[in-house]
Amino acid sequence: MMAHSSRIRKIAYRILLVLLVFILVYLGLGLGFHLKWKSALTACREAQMARGEFVEPEVFWAPLALAFDVTFWPVYAWANVYHDGTPFATPCTH
Repeated sequence: MMAHSSRIRKIAYRILLVLLVFILVYLGLGLGFHLKWKSALTACREAQMARGEFVEPEVFWAPLALAFDVTFWPVYAWANVYHDGTPFATPCTH
């Protein structure tokens, strides 16, 4: 009975470890997506200001925007590619 319980614990531990690795990779990719997209948006805003165009203000408080980008990056990337052909779409890519 003890060996059976030990085997179940090992399996559960491995499943949790794989899940943890998946979550860390997902969040790491999300952070990278956020930083790259933020950089592209900043460059676009600067170019718009230099041309004297209207520059949209930041909509979300920075930590909230980070949380959204890190969490929902696959949706944002897919929508950006679908509509603009690039995962890091900005007003300058329209």
